[in-house]
Amino acid sequence: MTTSGTASESKAARTRQRILAAAAHEFALHGYGGASLRRIADAADLKVGSLAFHFATKDDLVAAALRDGVDSAREALAGAVAAVPADATPVDRLRAALRGHLDALHASDDRASAVVRMVETLPPHLRADHVQHERRFGKVWLDVLSRGRDEGVVRDDVDLRVLRDLVVGALNSTSTTSPVARPARSAVVETLVALLSPAGPSAPAA
Repeated sequence: MTTSGTASESKAARTRQRILAAAAHEFALHGYGGASLRRIADAADLKVGSLAFHFATKDDLVAAALRDGVDSAREALAGAVAAVPADATPVDRLRAALRGHLDALHASDDRASAVVRMVETLPPHLRADHVQHERRFGKVWLDVLSRGRDEGVVRDDVDLRVLRDLVVGALNSTSTTSPVARPARSAVVETLVALLSPAGPSAPAA
């Protein structure tokens, strides 16, 4: 491969990532139905027609943004769990997973929050494709909770998959375009740790 060919591919890859970043921001703010290709193109410093060189249709761009968002969130979650020291307590491993999910959701690049904003309004054909990526993300959380159950920090009297979905839903519910409405991440983490505990939340002092 020639040097000029490599440079051309590199430029195309950078442009693609710029489009995906602009699309994530647009989708995070306006969702699937309200997103504007013109605003995405403007944010990516491109003409609207140039988007078609990288993404033939709006749905192709949506699908790519969804994959990018879920993959980035999964990598952040898995990375947060892997970074926990071997001698950490089980509850600290659980906290790390919760924080990793929240950090990905509230990252400045909008990728994960775009997924949360769009997913419930997707047309059936896009939703079906997205489910496959959701399952891979869900598997990471299922492993986290299963290990937590084995280590005694996650309750064992409920269906683990249902519990996983409730935890992910609770974490995703903190995504909002209003900074004032966002709860403190530390409070979310500690509340979920308490709710997941086999002992349940501590009773308030009399």
